[in-house]
Amino acid sequence: MTPLFTLVAAPVLACIAGVLASLGNNATRTPALCAKAVADNMCEETTLGVIGGHVVISGAIWLLLWVIPWWRGLRTLRVLLAVVATVVLVLLPVRMAA
Repeated sequence: MTPLFTLVAAPVLACIAGVLASLGNNATRTPALCAKAVADNMCEETTLGVIGGHVVISGAIWLLLWVIPWWRGLRTLRVLLAVVATVVLVLLPVRMAA
């Protein structure tokens, strides 16, 4: 159940975090992570790189949930990995809004 719950809950929580993070910000403002790339007009590439990095890391941790055996003694590890995968995905919109 943990991998499936993470697959559903993590994107929903990331969307909620994105909405909450952008409520106080101007929608047309350039993200702070593009500060160095805006001079070369590479903000889109920088943004896509950050998004890709977060999605790949979260996806790798999520796949690791399927690799770990379903033994009772490993339940805490599986839940911890699910939380870490969710946090990595939720930090993406927070990082974009900052």
